[in-house]
Amino acid sequence: MSVINVNKFIDDSKFTRFHLIIFTLFLSIISFDGFDMVIYGATMPVLMKNFGINAAQAGVLASYALFGAAVGALTFGLLADRIGRKKVIIICALLFSLATSATGLTNSSSMFGVLRFLTGLGLGGVMPNVVALTTEYAPRKNRAIVVAAIFSGMQIGGILASAISMWLLPHYGWRVIYFLGGIPLLLMPAFFKYLPESTLHLIKENRAGELKVILQNIQKDIVLPDDVTFDINKGTGKSPIAALFTENRALSTVLIWVVFFMNMYMIFGLGTWLPKLMMSAGFGLGSGLLFLLTLNLGALLGSNIAGLVADRIGYKVTLVVLYLIAFVAIMLMSISSSFAVQIALVALAGIGFYGGQNVLNAYVGLFYPPIMRSTAMGFAFGTGRFGAIFGPVIAGIIMSMKMPLFVNFMALAVPGLIAAVAILIVQDKHSFLQKSKSKQETM
Repeated sequence: MSVINVNKFIDDSKFTRFHLIIFTLFLSIISFDGFDMVIYGATMPVLMKNFGINAAQAGVLASYALFGAAVGALTFGLLADRIGRKKVIIICALLFSLATSATGLTNSSSMFGVLRFLTGLGLGGVMPNVVALTTEYAPRKNRAIVVAAIFSGMQIGGILASAISMWLLPHYGWRVIYFLGGIPLLLMPAFFKYLPESTLHLIKENRAGELKVILQNIQKDIVLPDDVTFDINKGTGKSPIAALFTENRALSTVLIWVVFFMNMYMIFGLGTWLPKLMMSAGFGLGSGLLFLLTLNLGALLGSNIAGLVADRIGYKVTLVVLYLIAFVAIMLMSISSSFAVQIALVALAGIGFYGGQNVLNAYVGLFYPPIMRSTAMGFAFGTGRFGAIFGPVIAGIIMSMKMPLFVNFMALAVPGLIAAVAILIVQDKHSFLQKSKSKQETM
């Protein structure tokens, strides 16, 4: 009887058509994730006027989707480790697509907030499971760039949201932009047909035949025998939540949560308020949307470069540099009054914190063993989403207090410095990736 270690089999594979299909599906769904999250910042000046709300109230309204995302990440991360990642990804994609398109029908800020919460629930649930499933199936040598490229969909969606808002908002209003958020519903048949289930879940459910077909598609040049059985590196046998703090992972787990919190604080704080901040600095609405577009263009470029760099020089060094870039760029935005310089700084900020988030996703996906990966990513994203809540709310409060722009920008910059310090202290030697390498070297 032949025994195959599934983790090693996938780690040693090359990027194939199988991976390309998964990549394309995940890139599309994450792009609409980014689209859904950015359209609020793009439409907020119009929504404030339409609903008659002030800056502080707009910041609170922004938090509805972000709080939903926190709940979704925690809830669906746990659920996926029990019922399978494919099912949860499809459920979440359906939820946020339906809720976003329905948002365009609302006539009150309260109903708008309810639907944004439901949208966030789906958005929060889909992201950690996409990371977990991508990390599980991507070849080792391409893993960081594949995860980073998929999550550059956040920037693609942000670019689309910014560009479409610049085009449609002045002529057709805000509702049509939210209707476009229902487009992922058209992709659901492809998700049902082509998306693979987690290898761990297939083994747990004794679906060896299905797993054999998947592995054969990954390495077509290897013929698997009929009597093949599969082994997988599960890690600890403890319950996933408790296991996050076992095997010397407790400190690193807490620090990872801190980094996620600070990273998303910057992303959503600046992403939500950038057009309004730039309008307060003397630029018009069109220029504010252009800055938002620049932020996402810089993020798209930086995210993919960061993934390539991380595959070569390591995750931690790359992350520290990216967070320091974000810190310095946002801090300097409070000083410069030049349009050209501001454009450059906004692009650098996007490269820093969006590139950091995408590399962080791959890094954390490898830090924990497969048995708890969705739970680990869910709790990391869930904690991060609370940072995403605080960022827009605190910025909105500062805006409503009429404090100097320097204070606004520094409140968004300092988390980058905190994230850089926290990631330095994370202990790689206790990660699943490091232990797996050590185990293979001794065999």
